[in-house]
Amino acid sequence: MPNLGCPNNSSRSAETRLQSRRRFLAKAGAAVGASTLTGLSGCTSLLSGNSMDTLSVAFKPPFPFLQYHVMNQEGYFEQLDPDIEATNFANEGLTIVSAYSDGDIDLAFMGITPAIKMKSKDVPGKVTAANHKNGFVVFAHEDFAALWDEHGADAFRVFREKNGRKFKFSTFPKGSVAFILLHYWLREELGISPDLVDIEPMAGGSPVKRSLLSGNVDGTVIMEPIPTALEQRGAPFERITWAGSFMSGQPGGIMFMHDRLWDDHPDIAKSVITQHSRATETIQEQPAIAAEAVSKAKGDKLPTKIARKALRSKASNYISDPAQITESTQLFAAQMEELGQIESGVSTDKLFEQSLYDDIAE
Repeated sequence: MPNLGCPNNSSRSAETRLQSRRRFLAKAGAAVGASTLTGLSGCTSLLSGNSMDTLSVAFKPPFPFLQYHVMNQEGYFEQLDPDIEATNFANEGLTIVSAYSDGDIDLAFMGITPAIKMKSKDVPGKVTAANHKNGFVVFAHEDFAALWDEHGADAFRVFREKNGRKFKFSTFPKGSVAFILLHYWLREELGISPDLVDIEPMAGGSPVKRSLLSGNVDGTVIMEPIPTALEQRGAPFERITWAGSFMSGQPGGIMFMHDRLWDDHPDIAKSVITQHSRATETIQEQPAIAAEAVSKAKGDKLPTKIARKALRSKASNYISDPAQITESTQLFAAQMEELGQIESGVSTDKLFEQSLYDDIAE
């Protein structure tokens, strides 16, 4: 497995390395000294993420991390003083949580549930910006959608009586935002008995899509652009409800910042929040630019036309202010504790650092 705290040029494409031209010569001049340090310590090079010559950023391609893609494509990262060493964790053997916990990451675009897990273990860092809220839909086969329209929550019982089996959901892995949200909706919102529903966690969006299209499952809880893409293909599935209708401010993607960044480099930390907020404004006011950015990140898997349509969905709600998700995040933390994902709850103060956003919003 790669050591994600050190440079690994062979595994990163040019699009994930965001070196500013203005610092190239300075880095080249320091390379000899940096290589000596690397040989002695294994990972204290100029690109280690611990020096503010370089800011180490972790991300994945999906929609909940759209601010990253806009910041990348539109050159907002170049407004920061450090160079950016960005790693796409869709292509790496380790998870963002593992790399971050090892101290290799300064800034992570990730889901709220891994952030809660890390803070339950006192990993340094906090949520300094939200990426989006109310970003998931419950997506079910059209036959069940008809039952839902007629019977509401009782549709699950009617489905079992008609089909002789439980309704089956596929969703993202245990502990993911989708997994926790599905359990919350079924248990807390609908009061559905476990003997009416099966839930099969899967390793990401592609397996979930395949499970739906193959007929192996009956529904899912999913974020954009997957429901829009399936609708465009004419798949026999419908949106039966939306997270914003049963959990206002439902958290999803967030930006998690290491303590060392605002402790030792507060000006850089505030600049990061400023550029994040700028990216959010671009998403809101110029969605065509945002669609192009995420389509480029996803490649052939996401045509720009689908990305544009998905950004018009009511499940595409992009924000920066973490205060908009703090209350609902406590519901997530409570669900994670009940499901055995964490041993005890995580307080808002422990998880969020609101002051950075407030400072730049004044």
